[in-house]
Amino acid sequence: LKVAAQVVSPPSTRGLVEPLIATAMWRRTLLFSLSLCLARAAREGAREGAGAGARKSGPNPLDYAKETADIITCAGSHALPSEVTFMPSDSEEGVTVSRSVACFMRVVQTMAEEDGDDSDAEDSQQNLEIPLAKVDAESLGLIVDFAQSKLKHAGPDLQGLNFSVVPRPLSGPLHETKSILEEDAKFMDEIAQDLDKLFRLTNAVNFVDCPPLLELCTARIAEMLIGKTPQEIREIFPEVFEKEAEAAA
Repeated sequence: LKVAAQVVSPPSTRGLVEPLIATAMWRRTLLFSLSLCLARAAREGAREGAGAGARKSGPNPLDYAKETADIITCAGSHALPSEVTFMPSDSEEGVTVSRSVACFMRVVQTMAEEDGDDSDAEDSQQNLEIPLAKVDAESLGLIVDFAQSKLKHAGPDLQGLNFSVVPRPLSGPLHETKSILEEDAKFMDEIAQDLDKLFRLTNAVNFVDCPPLLELCTARIAEMLIGKTPQEIREIFPEVFEKEAEAAA
């Protein structure tokens, strides 16, 4: 966490970012977001002759081809039933989705891998209910919406799955980034109107492990930090600094 704070430029923001990412309730959500927007410092260092080490200091890009292949493999697995029910943390009412939607989450992919598969077998008839201790119903609905939007254009064999590619470094708004699909930029912009919703979604996506959506969530948070002054960062995350001040007092 301290390393991320030390990369911040200009130095005047370091005192703000370190407590920000060290705060337990925010650090998971913000650390990767910070690394995305602060990777520009590494890029500038490389341009100034800092060498290969600076070029490698940014986060590794997601392997989208592998993500697509894993989703397709899981969706075709007979080890899972044709439908999966998720139980959010704040509701007794489950959310039932198709196996293809469920397979956007690595927690489900792992189950398919562990149970094995027989290509000649019929789908498992077992009722699969998965409790999600750290995922609220609203965030679960957004994750399902994201998966369904991708499946809508993918075709029956899912070979047409198409994901936005978050660049390293992130240098501007998602809607101005060529590798970000317009529908994904709009999806994230709508969610970001409510910061609490965005942070809850990011934590939920991290819990179920849906990398393509996690990339978008953290990039959207990173977008809020790019080029901001210390005071602007305080205004974006007031609760963090209020709790830090209370703890200091």
